[in-house]
Amino acid sequence: MRYALAAAALACSSPAWATGGFECKPVAGAGPTLIVGIGHGLSPRPFSVWIREGQSQLAAPHDGGGPLVLGQTWIDSQYLWIDLLDPQRNRFEAKLRATFQPKLKGRPAIGTLVRDGRTWRVRCIEA
Repeated sequence: MRYALAAAALACSSPAWATGGFECKPVAGAGPTLIVGIGHGLSPRPFSVWIREGQSQLAAPHDGGGPLVLGQTWIDSQYLWIDLLDPQRNRFEAKLRATFQPKLKGRPAIGTLVRDGRTWRVRCIEA
């Protein structure tokens, strides 16, 4: 009996390190793509973020050892906001401000991505 209870508890438990993410692309034309890896739990938090522009790709790994650093982030049922900074934390490299659209198929987040003084309208879908 005790083995049956342990097996039932194990089967009903959710994985502690489940991950997911988003891919945010310009709605029209070329521009930077932001890829966000998110750990799921009580408080969803990005563990890594990449910016892809043409053939180049910059990363903001969770340990802060990359060419970009994660600044403030806000991810909840309404918003997907991410700030990426230079390694010295002196300037913004990118700012994502998107709002989830629960009435649209797939519940995308739609908003803007600002990089190098330019602003792109983006659509973020779960990846």
